[in-house]
Amino acid sequence: MDILKQTQIFKEVEDAHLHSLKSKMKRSSFHRGEVIFHQGDPADRMHIIETGRVKISIISIDGQEKDMALLHPGDCFGEMALLDTSTRSATATSLDESQTISLFQNDLLGFLEDHPEVAAKINGLLIQRLRNANEMVGDIVFLDVPTRVAKQLTSLAEALVDDPSYTGDITIPMGQEEIARLVGASREAVSRSLSSYRNMGILTTANRRIIISDLYHLKHIASF
Repeated sequence: MDILKQTQIFKEVEDAHLHSLKSKMKRSSFHRGEVIFHQGDPADRMHIIETGRVKISIISIDGQEKDMALLHPGDCFGEMALLDTSTRSATATSLDESQTISLFQNDLLGFLEDHPEVAAKINGLLIQRLRNANEMVGDIVFLDVPTRVAKQLTSLAEALVDDPSYTGDITIPMGQEEIARLVGASREAVSRSLSSYRNMGILTTANRRIIISDLYHLKHIASF
């Protein structure tokens, strides 16, 4: 029940209704690197992350991959295709040993009929994701790679640490290649950016991890 209360679209629903909803959900486990669904697949369920992380990416006709979002426990994904009965618009891949609970289309649509406030929450979530996608396009056009890297790392750090007063180290469990796909840049350009931030004492890198020690300074760079 707790994971549903952490999920944006369900957190204001009464516990009695969530208990009924959770009884219809199916738990699934995924290995690191396992694809949960592919872009273009038929859509039959939405997922809520219980543990682990999931990346959402799109793949071009020539096979190039662009990561669109990195999701954490409490985040949901796959709901958009259920609402318009279309195919998957992106690929979802587990980045860790992950576990999700899923809700099938008929159960979700039936629940939305009884709880229109949840439908409004989903609409708000989809609008925010559209805004995020538009912002991502704007960043690629108008910001240089170091600023995009700083902005992405700031966003990832804030997703991991809720306390704005926290001043300790924050570990981002991602390598340069993953950051490069998120910011839409080459691995080499991202490597140069991270090297610059290392020299400034803002972060360190080791074993596919980025440890941010000066989030305040990084936020300052990201705001330009």
